[in-house]
This record gives sequence, C-alpha cells and structure tokens, in this order.
Amino acid sequence: MLDAHGATLNFAGLVSHLYFTENSSFAFHALLKEGYFHELCSNVNKNEKDTVETLMLVMAHLFNRIPCRQSDPEYREKVVKPSSSLVFLPPMPEKATKILRDHNQETLDVYKTYVETYVNKHVTHDDRKLPLTGVLAGGEDDTSDESIESLPATRIRSAFKALSGAGDNFATIHELCQSTRDGVFLEEAVIPHLDIYPDEMEIPLNAWLLDFFKHGDVNMLEKANGIRKADIWFLLNDFSLALATIITSLLNFMKLREGTDVDMLDVMGNLDATEEAEDTRVADVEDSQSEAGSFATSAADSAISMPERPKPVTSMKKAKAADSWEDLADEETAGLELSARKAADAQRFAEAEANDGGPAWEREEGLKNVLKALQLLHSEFTVKFKAMWA
Repeated sequence: MLDAHGATLNFAGLVSHLYFTENSSFAFHALLKEGYFHELCSNVNKNEKDTVETLMLVMAHLFNRIPCRQSDPEYREKVVKPSSSLVFLPPMPEKATKILRDHNQETLDVYKTYVETYVNKHVTHDDRKLPLTGVLAGGEDDTSDESIESLPATRIRSAFKALSGAGDNFATIHELCQSTRDGVFLEEAVIPHLDIYPDEMEIPLNAWLLDFFKHGDVNMLEKANGIRKADIWFLLNDFSLALATIITSLLNFMKLREGTDVDMLDVMGNLDATEEAEDTRVADVEDSQSEAGSFATSAADSAISMPERPKPVTSMKKAKAADSWEDLADEETAGLELSARKAADAQRFAEAEANDGGPAWEREEGLKNVLKALQLLHSEFTVKFKAMWA
C-alpha cells in the first residue's frame, strides 16, 4: 500500500478509514487485492441472492467477530436446534480461507525476521537467567561426552519454552508472541492478522451477524446466540458503519460521487460519471461562492462592518521573504527533480504491472460488481436494522 517514497497507493485509503475495525481491515484488503471479491461478485447480476448471502458470510468472518461461549452437545440440542439461528458460523469458502492463511503466513514470516534481527543486534544478555533471583539455569556447555545429543540453542524462542524440544520454527503468530525470549516484547493484538477456525482458534465463531441478516430477530439473537440485548444495537451499528465506510472508499477510489447508480456505469461509462461528479463539485463551489457574495451584500446594506478578507500572498512577497532569487530557483529545481523521479518510478511500476499482467483487482473490470454487491448487502441489512428500532 506504499510506494518507494512512502506515498499511499491503491486501497490504502480504504484500510485507513477502517481503522476502528483494527485487524479486520487488513484481512478485507487481502481478499480484495487478491481478486476474491471480484470473482465472488462477478455473478451479482445473474444470481443476486446467492452472491449477497455468500458475501455476508465472508463479512461475518471478518468483522465484529464473537467466539461462541458454549459449544457442548447439550447446548446444541436444547438451544441451537429449536431456534432459527445457526449460532455456529459456517466456514468461509475455501479460496477465501486460503488467501487469509497465506496472508497470516506472510505476516508471521515478517515478524519472525524482525524478532531475529532485533535479537542479533540488540539483545546480548543470557536468556537462561531466572527473572526474580537472577540465577543462571542449566549447566555449562560440555561436549566431552559425545554420546549425549543436545539440541541447538534457540535465538528467538525462550530457552525455557524450548525445553520441550521446540526450536525457532513457529506455526502461528500466537505461538511466536507467547514464546518469544526475554528482551523482546510482541503484542499479539496489534499484529495485522486474523485467526482462522480451526487453524488458530479452538472455539468456533458466533454466527450472530449472519443470523440477523437472515431472520432479523433481535430476541433470537439474545436467546440462542447469547448476545446481550443492551449490546445488540451497538454491534449492528458498528457493522453498518464498516459497510458504509467500505462503499464510500470504493466510490472515492473509482472517482464516483455518493449515490451513483452502478448499473448506469455500463450505459454512461466511467468517464462520464467522473465528469458528472466533477461538474457537481464545481456547481457546489459556485453555489457556495454566490451565497457568500449575497451574504456580504446584505451585510453591507445593513451597515454591518464586515472584517476585511486577508489578501493572498503573492509570489513577489514570497520572493522577498527568501534570501535571493537563486534560492527560489534552486527550490523549484529540486521540486521538479523530485516530481520527475516520482513520475519515473510510477512509470516503471506501471510497466512492471503491465508485464506481469497487473494485480487481480486491476486486471478485472469487476470492481463495480463488488461495489454493487456491497451496496445491495448494505441496503438489505439497513432494512432489517432500522426495523428493530422503527
């Protein structure tokens, strides 16, 4: 999401606007940039119902995740079976699960390399010292007896955790954070990953969000899904806000104004829609300027003394503030050189993407199908959401 100069690219704005969803935003971005949503929503015009339901299932795995507190057979038989709720969230489609697994593995490799590099450069104390007494546990290295095999010393994992025979290989991010040696602090909650059931979670997820989308029954969410009635509205509102944020970010990414009919893009074309949005923006600016002018006129007629508007700083005044005209020329030259470098980097990036076929979200023309499916999902969800407090 960043270029060589640190400038944001592609869907960085979407992820930053979803900051309140924390790690869920990175998981959504992983599925979006790999083209999963493009493939899923490609049939939204032919099979709208199944597409929206599958999209809701995936979104329920990403946002507002709540683990099931009870999963014993008695609870399933007495509470889950007679209710209209699924309670236990069904698994995601295999392709989406694979993308998130690869995303988590890539994140694990990055943080493992970080810890190893940090330990080699900054952590010099022996990890075998007991934290309270400072006594050095274990014996000295003795290789005189060749009949005794010893495991290699670990650099990342704690020596005490390594007593069971585990080395510096980690299966999950949770294992890395829980067994890192002394001198390194890792907070699992801020590492951008999403646990997948049953790979990294022992307890299945609650299907409360998917259940509400299907039946819209608040009482059933409280009785079968175990969601406190006082929390239901706030949880549903959080998900509604996340959906609205994603839709607005995609509209901005596609340079479309709010409320654009996606179906009309095939008729009018993206360029016409962009020009229409620009015309609307210019008209709004002109209206605001005319309102300001009429207000100033009426104020003058009423003998109200208006504060004098500060005059814009001209380039001549900027030149006077500078030491010399040569300094300004040097600054302009440096700015032009920086712009030229950025343009060259962008050109090389575009050529590389074109030779490689480009990313999945860019190769396919189906981003508008993703936007349409999300709008349909948000519209249907909003109907049920407003019904609970109408």
